Amino acid sequence: MKKLIALLLALALVCSLWGCSGSGSGETAAAGTEAAGAEAGGETEAKEGGEEAQAPSGDPVRIALTAPLTGNSSQYGESFQNSVELACEQWNAKGGVLGRPIEVIVEDTAGDSAQAATVAQKIVSDDTIFAQIGDFSTACCLAAQPIYDNAEMIQLSPTCSAVNFAVGSEWSFECLGTQDVQGEFMAQWAYDNGVRKVAILYLNSDWGISVDEGFAKAFEALGGEILIEEPYNDGETDFSAALTKLRETAPDALYIACYYNDGAAINIQRKTLGWDIPVYHPGTVYSTDFLSIGGDAVEGVYTNVGFYPDDPTPEAETFITEYNAKYGVDPDYYGACAYDSFNVLMTAIETAGQLDSAQVRDALAATTDFPGVSGNITFDENGDAIKSYIKLTVKDGAYAVVR
Repeated sequence: MKKLIALLLALALVCSLWGCSGSGSGETAAAGTEAAGAEAGGETEAKEGGEEAQAPSGDPVRIALTAPLTGNSSQYGESFQNSVELACEQWNAKGGVLGRPIEVIVEDTAGDSAQAATVAQKIVSDDTIFAQIGDFSTACCLAAQPIYDNAEMIQLSPTCSAVNFAVGSEWSFECLGTQDVQGEFMAQWAYDNGVRKVAILYLNSDWGISVDEGFAKAFEALGGEILIEEPYNDGETDFSAALTKLRETAPDALYIACYYNDGAAINIQRKTLGWDIPVYHPGTVYSTDFLSIGGDAVEGVYTNVGFYPDDPTPEAETFITEYNAKYGVDPDYYGACAYDSFNVLMTAIETAGQLDSAQVRDALAATTDFPGVSGNITFDENGDAIKSYIKLTVKDGAYAVVR
């Protein structure tokens, strides 16, 4: 018994050396996992419910995670890394994938498309890496896509919702749902609230244009009118002129396609101008920083998510509990999508039964009603996730579900 306990402690130590993350060549982590396999000698480790799982052994299955760990979107990158590493630890505790340990190689793209392309080239040049999860932004995903496509490597983004992403390569998938679908959801919500005329302010990027077009097309199809569509450039800080221009069209509501930091600044300046109007946002403003930076200016705004920790589905409860226990905070929507991305990829590998890129790609494409924590996942013919969404508003400085 003491020998078994000692063995389990040794395995736990080796798992911490795997860390489910690494950088560079990963030689140290791979050596550690091979040693663990040799020492395990067929021993088993406990699973939940009293079952036993064979300890993973052999060369690790290496998955690259790309995310903005630095820069303006670093909060999203941290959430990605935390969630994927948690999922990796859980799979390794259950015996890994195909009986082999899993290792996550983390690369920082800083939210920069040029850096994302450089990182992608580094990843595909490493023949020990099987697949890639990431990136956060549309710009980074699109910049890297031709490189993964040429290498026939699976590219699975937790959050790239642009309509031109997944359709661009048979190797590309996304777990958030496209802006066409989210646009329909937000347009219907605004229309149901009595809104008939909307002014749109959007980030002038592939993602921002996709958000603008998705909402505008759906709102006009309902019979609503888009009065003006005004772009702003990344890095802008003074939105007063654009807001004044939008205000002059006398809309019933304002739709702002932005990330949380810009969203907070825009709403603060809107409030400074004395413009009290219903404001709708895509889910990218779902962040505690949006609340803390925006303060009273973001009170009452509307947005959406597919995952909400205060109103979890049964599938999400365990994830929330274990994430909070490990990191001391609740996971956010984008972390939930990253967690689902890792799990749906591992499940596809298990379904394929071997580390063959084409067969795993086919298994991934055939995914139907996967019980994700961010909602069930079914991939359409393009590789886009078909998802459902939750209505949220900001009430008393916090997010609240709108029934």
